[in-house]
Amino acid sequence: MGQHRGTQGTRGVSKGPVIAVGAVIAVVLAVLGWFQLRDRISDQGTQAAQMCVEGPAVLDVTADPDIAPQIQTLADRYSQTTPVVRDHCITVAVTPATSQTVVDALAASAGKDWSGPGPAPALWIPQSTQSIARLSGQTGLIDGQPKSLATSPVLLAAPVTLAEALSASKVGWQDLSRLQSDPNALPGLGLPGWGSLKLALPTGPGSDPSTQAAEGIAAAVSGAGAGPVTETQAASAPVVSALSSLAIGSTAAFPPAPDKPAVTADALAALGAQHDPRTGALHAVAVTEQQLYAAEPDANALTAFLPAGATPMADHPAAILSARWVDEARSRAAAEFADYLRRPEQATVIRDAGFRVDGKSPSAVGAVPFAPVDTPLQPATGPVVDTLSRTLANPVVPRRSTVLLDISGSMSNVEGDGTRLTNTTAALTEQLNRTPDSTDLGLWVYSKNLDGARAYKVAVPTGSLTDTVGTGTRRQAIDTALDSLTPATATSTYAAVQAAYADAVQGYGADRPNSVLLITDGPNDDTSITARQLLAKIRETTVDGKPVRIDVITIGENSDADTLRALAEQTGGSMTAVGSSQGPELGAAIDQSLG
Repeated sequence: MGQHRGTQGTRGVSKGPVIAVGAVIAVVLAVLGWFQLRDRISDQGTQAAQMCVEGPAVLDVTADPDIAPQIQTLADRYSQTTPVVRDHCITVAVTPATSQTVVDALAASAGKDWSGPGPAPALWIPQSTQSIARLSGQTGLIDGQPKSLATSPVLLAAPVTLAEALSASKVGWQDLSRLQSDPNALPGLGLPGWGSLKLALPTGPGSDPSTQAAEGIAAAVSGAGAGPVTETQAASAPVVSALSSLAIGSTAAFPPAPDKPAVTADALAALGAQHDPRTGALHAVAVTEQQLYAAEPDANALTAFLPAGATPMADHPAAILSARWVDEARSRAAAEFADYLRRPEQATVIRDAGFRVDGKSPSAVGAVPFAPVDTPLQPATGPVVDTLSRTLANPVVPRRSTVLLDISGSMSNVEGDGTRLTNTTAALTEQLNRTPDSTDLGLWVYSKNLDGARAYKVAVPTGSLTDTVGTGTRRQAIDTALDSLTPATATSTYAAVQAAYADAVQGYGADRPNSVLLITDGPNDDTSITARQLLAKIRETTVDGKPVRIDVITIGENSDADTLRALAEQTGGSMTAVGSSQGPELGAAIDQSLG
């Protein structure tokens, strides 16, 4: 008979659930242990970072003097947060330096050690994007795309009475050169006793607003609108003429001191110090809005005038440098500090100094109303800025010149991609395109028996480039004549020089330099006139009080060089020998003689 287990017997517990519960507990404990370990590792990493295991490091910042004090204030605030970058404890040091000074130093330091003012910077804050554009040829020098920290429009600081008259007449950037050249300009605006506009556009380090103003003038004169101004527009005759006129007038109104270049701050101080601006040497100066605000002028003395048209902007970009002296830690620190500067809570420090930040302006004061800027001017490229700067620093002086061009057979010699003649006419055409309208210019050509029995031909008589000649202007006539020239026969330099010099003396312009520019590639082939007779004839033709210089450019070897040099020296001119018509050397020589 089978036997059954009794009701009082014990039943065993199944092992499966117990194992499962134990496994879950083990997993939970393991996870908790991992989190604790991770937090411990993280805490240790944070502690190690806070201990600056790589030691302290200084982030050197170079900033334009206009904004440097505010950057230093924010740098001190930033350093108090004990920032750590790449296990380095970071402190920030700010060196003020004019933007032009830093541009020159960075250009000279390419591939070399820093040679500029103060410590070598990892972060640079110039006055405007113009400065960064001028370094566009230095590949890899700027890391990433610099972003603006604050903006300030470029305008004119002027006496209140003058500013009000200019504003009421809606004077634009394109009008400034006309107002400066016309002695009755300001009386015509209702300002009797003021005469013409005396505007200062200083040059040199610390004068960035002048170049920015030049960009605004170029945009308005060339019809570039909101820009950017192109290289062709910057080198065009209307732009060169306008800027040259203003630059020459600026030097007269505010000449630089012998021991240093003229700077914006000095011009602004001189303007504000004048007792009576009507009779003073200076009427206005190009400045940034912030510079005028910081100067704290008497509201009854000076105020801001914003010319009509696209407005140049000083945008104070933060540029991280990737030069050889910038290591990874400092590069990263520069990026983090630049981000810190752009935080909204930092804006007040910069705005209170007279800058516009994130579209918000400071409160208006008497001298600076912080008027809205309708159309900001788009910044131009580095080559354009360089062209405008060169024109301001070396303005084309209105002159009366006759170009005397050798078109003998040897000018058909091939040099580079063209002949000597085509290369020379191309260089002359380029010079013509940037010669101001106020210049008197003419073109004579010569070879043996070129015009009947004469060795020379008057292709275009000397006169104002705007005069009507044939169916167009004199400028157009010279351009057409240059394009149509072909080499002839032998060289008759002496006879042509005598005739051109006599004509220049007879047509002498009393209000400008007068010259004859001789361009030749060979010796005189006409034996009817000797070198001695040539020099004597020029001496006889010279008239006291009517100086006409003869500038000579020779191309290649020229056995007549001694005579031509004596000819130039006798008349107060110069002689330049270029080895070839190909390349920039000839163009530079022409520019030196006609510019």
